[in-house]
Amino acid sequence: MADILIDNQTAPTTPASSKSVLWVDSTTKKALQTDDSGVHRGIFSANQMLVTSGQSNSVDTYVTNSGLLIPSYGLQVGMRFEWIVHVSKSAAGTTAATLTVRIGSGQSTSDTSVAALTQTIAQAATADSGILFASAYVTVVSASGIMACAWQPGGAGSNLGGGKDAQSGVLDFTGRQGQYVGISINAQTSGIWTWTGVWARGIQ
Repeated sequence: MADILIDNQTAPTTPASSKSVLWVDSTTKKALQTDDSGVHRGIFSANQMLVTSGQSNSVDTYVTNSGLLIPSYGLQVGMRFEWIVHVSKSAAGTTAATLTVRIGSGQSTSDTSVAALTQTIAQAATADSGILFASAYVTVVSASGIMACAWQPGGAGSNLGGGKDAQSGVLDFTGRQGQYVGISINAQTSGIWTWTGVWARGIQ
């Protein structure tokens, strides 16, 4: 058999000009490439929830398995975190829902809020279902770090409401390796949102 066995490791040093390094991250166990500018590229994290369901019933609720593990080298400018959520809503709820991008170790609403994104167009009092898209990418990595975040729910009749985009406030993005970037949803007063599938990835 033509197996290739690669030891897991932390990020390698920057290779010489015109060269790249292929390696597997010891934190996320994902195969990556480091180019001669020192940028680590590839799908550095992935997660999914396909069996159980989750629900936001007028409270802020962390989306199960939305947490994307930050690799051994920490956050890097240009990293993008993406989420696709299969979601439905009941006929109740007319208040603008909020999706919050979070960072931390708990994979819960106790993790630090990166950006709380409240809909610019509120949900309607009609049952609907569809796919919710959310994205966050790193624009500054430092003790004064910044992420650009956005989300958009899409239903057959758009009764899930509109989305929102915004830059985060200033946060310390150093030393974040081994933590998670994930999302929580608050369907707000009388709102009931149920999700039955989540697919997430982190990519550079």
